[in-house]
Amino acid sequence: MSIAESVERARPAFGRDVSAGLDALEPLIGRIGVTAGVVAPEGGRVVTSALRTYRFEAPAGAELEAPPEADATVVRATVPAAALGALDAALRESVRYAHARELYGGTVLDIPHARNLLAAALADALTADALSSAAVCLADAHAPAASVSAALSAHLSCLLLAEAAQQVSVLAGSTFYARIAPFELIEQHVRDLSALAVLVPELADPLPAALDGLGAWCSDTDAAAPGSLLRPDVMAAIAEDAPGAIEVHVALAAAAAETAAEAGDPEAVDAHAALELAHRVSLLTAAAAVVAGWMQARGTEAIAGDPLAMEACLRRIRGRVVRRQPPLPADLVARLVAHAEARAASGDEMAIGPARATVPPM
Repeated sequence: MSIAESVERARPAFGRDVSAGLDALEPLIGRIGVTAGVVAPEGGRVVTSALRTYRFEAPAGAELEAPPEADATVVRATVPAAALGALDAALRESVRYAHARELYGGTVLDIPHARNLLAAALADALTADALSSAAVCLADAHAPAASVSAALSAHLSCLLLAEAAQQVSVLAGSTFYARIAPFELIEQHVRDLSALAVLVPELADPLPAALDGLGAWCSDTDAAAPGSLLRPDVMAAIAEDAPGAIEVHVALAAAAAETAAEAGDPEAVDAHAALELAHRVSLLTAAAAVVAGWMQARGTEAIAGDPLAMEACLRRIRGRVVRRQPPLPADLVARLVAHAEARAASGDEMAIGPARATVPPM
């Protein structure tokens, strides 16, 4: 079974509970351990976080070592991709609640602020899915760039998942805090996704693992890398089928070119600036993955092929690059809310899904 297929099978378990999802991934990534230097207490049971009951077994008093780099790459690629199942579940339940809850003569989803929150959360979910799917594909193909891609994906995908979960929790109002059935699942997933890096140590600080390969990654024109934003065929496709996205795509392509020049001279930046640079590369990698997913799916009814959904993702990424997040245009909000309502009604996944790979294996 491929890594992508394992991730796809684990997503429903993450939709129920993050610890159950990690159990479902155990045949692929092993039992999640803790970082080096931690000593197992008497009795041999170490709790990796305060989240319910997720544990692993270790001999009492044993010093637990971090997994080798190859294993860390697989963990960083797979866990965020599979954890999208938790966000999917939170999105579905939040939409169902907001659609049914009457307020101010309408429903929660009639309120412009609520619609904007939902649209932004879905755009971030689609971005995380595209980014983590690309990392899964490279890990599946044992590509040389897999470790860099997985580290960047683990960093940004975890941030996107946590922020999107927080956004959709607002739609549930006081029900979120009261944990009223069946919507208590929302609170559970908000908490779990916010603490995912606590539960899985390989996700806690992945950016340093990407630094050595950052220059080569930025200059790569593979569909999963930032340089692909500069490809003429990508620019032509957007101009033809997604004219609303031209401006934001041009801005991101310019940022990719500038960032590649900076990454090509790693000695010119200090340690803090290097991590800031790696964060920006993760954002541009996400943009490349979103566009690659759209290129592959355009002309179909899949949400990945929707030019307005792609534009919304790119606008949210651009907002993070410039550290100023304006609201999405009304037409993009309307399209994303419609997508979210349709998927909540049908029970389909909100996200693209790694088994329908964003980037074809190399």
